[in-house]
Amino acid sequence: MRRLTVAALVVLAMVAAACTSTTGTSPEDPTTSTGAPSSPALTGSSSTTPAASPGGAGPISGVAERFDPSAVQFVAALQRFDECDGFLEHMRTEALARVGPYGLDGQGRPIGRGFSTETTNAAAQESAFFGADDAGDGGGVAFSGTNVQVAGVDEPDIVKTDGERIVAIVDGRLHHVDVRDAVPRLTDSVRLPQGWDHRLFLHGDQAFVISGGGGEAIPLLEDARLASIFPPFEPTITVAEIDLSNPDELAVGRTLHVQGSFVAARAVDDTVRLVATSFPVGLQFVVPSGPGAEDIAEETNRRIIAESTLETWLPTYVLADGDEVLDSGVLASCDQIHRPAEFAGFEMLSVTTFDLSDDLTPGDTTTLTARGETVYASPESLYVATNVWVPPELAGETIAPAFDERFETALHKFSIGGSEPARYEASGSVPGHLLNQFSLNEHDGFLQVATTEGSPWSVREESESFVTVFGQDGDRLEQVGRVGDLGRGERIFSARFLGEQAYVVTFRQVDPLYVVDLRDPAAPEVTGELKIPGFSSYLHPLDAGRLLGVGQDATGEGRVTGAKVSLFDVSDPGDPREVDTWTMPGAASDVEWDHRAFLYWAPEEKVALPVTAWNSGFFGAVVLDTDDGLAEAGRITHAVEDGELSDCEPLTAEVLGVPEISVSPEFRGQLCGPDDAGGLGGGFYCDVVPEEELFWLLQEFTGGVEPDIEGLTAGGNRVEVCWPDHGGTQVLRSLVIGDDLWTLSRHALQANDLATLDLTQVVPLP
Repeated sequence: MRRLTVAALVVLAMVAAACTSTTGTSPEDPTTSTGAPSSPALTGSSSTTPAASPGGAGPISGVAERFDPSAVQFVAALQRFDECDGFLEHMRTEALARVGPYGLDGQGRPIGRGFSTETTNAAAQESAFFGADDAGDGGGVAFSGTNVQVAGVDEPDIVKTDGERIVAIVDGRLHHVDVRDAVPRLTDSVRLPQGWDHRLFLHGDQAFVISGGGGEAIPLLEDARLASIFPPFEPTITVAEIDLSNPDELAVGRTLHVQGSFVAARAVDDTVRLVATSFPVGLQFVVPSGPGAEDIAEETNRRIIAESTLETWLPTYVLADGDEVLDSGVLASCDQIHRPAEFAGFEMLSVTTFDLSDDLTPGDTTTLTARGETVYASPESLYVATNVWVPPELAGETIAPAFDERFETALHKFSIGGSEPARYEASGSVPGHLLNQFSLNEHDGFLQVATTEGSPWSVREESESFVTVFGQDGDRLEQVGRVGDLGRGERIFSARFLGEQAYVVTFRQVDPLYVVDLRDPAAPEVTGELKIPGFSSYLHPLDAGRLLGVGQDATGEGRVTGAKVSLFDVSDPGDPREVDTWTMPGAASDVEWDHRAFLYWAPEEKVALPVTAWNSGFFGAVVLDTDDGLAEAGRITHAVEDGELSDCEPLTAEVLGVPEISVSPEFRGQLCGPDDAGGLGGGFYCDVVPEEELFWLLQEFTGGVEPDIEGLTAGGNRVEVCWPDHGGTQVLRSLVIGDDLWTLSRHALQANDLATLDLTQVVPLP
């Protein structure tokens, strides 16, 4: 669970919770200006006044005493600063109003921050049903693309193809596989810059890889000159440019290091918008050694704030080419910083634009003093929404229920048409919380939103879900129409907007699938409802009138039992029907939480999805035919079959010189000569057994019969034991190139004939 710091709860406003404000003026100088506003101010406020936690009382008790949930107002609009001095004075003023002998009670520092994995669902969305994965054309060869939410808006992923090559990221390494010839070839692999959760955009002969990490991993920051504006041990985002022009010698080009945590990225044509959040850095507050030192500590902390600079509050960047620093500084332009009229914390939300067709640069950045968590983008607009979290320490009987009743989500709209930088346009708020990016959709200039009443951490017996339509009026997102009464006592498990139609799944014991008519934005209407066991976590359009759901089967009491795929006939909006299902008990699919793992290949009407079933030992992909109901076409696995050992000799009873061997059927043992490479490759991990441990290990497998250790290890021989690496054989992604269905695991890229599913190629990944 993401959570705000304890003191930040006091100032939850628009994107956090209730707050009070000094209206941007310092207690010492009530006439200080914070910059002229460019739009009306509408933000959350509270009658409580934040104050430093009293010494010895602890921050939690102090916050709980001051927090007034009934005063929370979730409304949103932003003001823009005109210049840097006004912004810096504003941040200093707000910090001075809240600092104490123990610092800012965490307001300037996050708890549990890090690289945010974006787990959202996706597919093309228009008023008609169609697949997003059948549009590619690489030199006459049809190929699939990343399963994205909106046609024409790409999302970064761990694998991309242009029909001639596959570029995949596994365990921090980028692999390039040439698939133009009959025998595919791994041309080269390159270790990526520091970080984790790598994902990429592919553009011509360039791959742009985005990852998260910590500043301590960037060698460049050992330069004291840079450390002053980009302190180590802070969360960072790295965008690395990988040159693919020579496939046999991949090269890491420019790297852009940005202070902050990744939220999302979207690409339209050649233009990428990178969304990130960041916190103040360099506020090295002191704490008193005892009650008598509180005044001295507070005075020191106030001086630290008074001496803070733009680099303290705004995200910074370092642009490098190898060991050479090309540029560094503050990421945002001061005239593109926006804030709520009422104080809403010190976190910064940044939207940075850069061009895939040009050299990697920091680009133009628009920044808000707000917290962003959910991102949706159409080709023309980008929306950032906030789901608010109360720290578990304060989610008690007094605060949580009152706060839950008034919970709302803030929505911020940016224009992103063409290659122009993202520009803030409007804000609004909606009661309840969002599930993920599929809770948002833009159609004919209106924003459609699916929410569940209350907070994300609590679903009450009387809670319900809604579909709300917003229109833009100046800098305001105003509610145009709304329909509710969806799943009382339940929460949304999936949503799918398709033009003038919406499909919403709620769940508690059974799965109601609701059909919502959005043709009249002012009067959305529920036209149909279907109740079935289980639920769908992801909804995907197949063709006119058919919808596919991927999720979990369940008993009548709501206990989940395993993976389920449902085929719905929604041709009659008033009578949705489940016409067929596929289930696998005890199993789950990554598609349930990551839409990019889903593949629908419309030309063959086939679906491929990764499935994991620990109880039955299946780790692979299931292929379903959807042309006439749902039929399992076959299963694909990357597991190594029995007998597929290395050049080493299998460790049999005859080799050990014993009557029989008793060992787990998953165990693989082998005797390797001094020149044998050893290992089994994809699907197994192997260890060399030290001689001092060999006797006791082999006795377990020989039923107590003493093996001839000296004979086995004579001449430099060694014994290896190998075990299945199920994590390595799990299928992560599926894609189509020509007549082949390719699947990616941590150990290999594998091709199966699309028609027969016969294995045709395996490309091991080092």
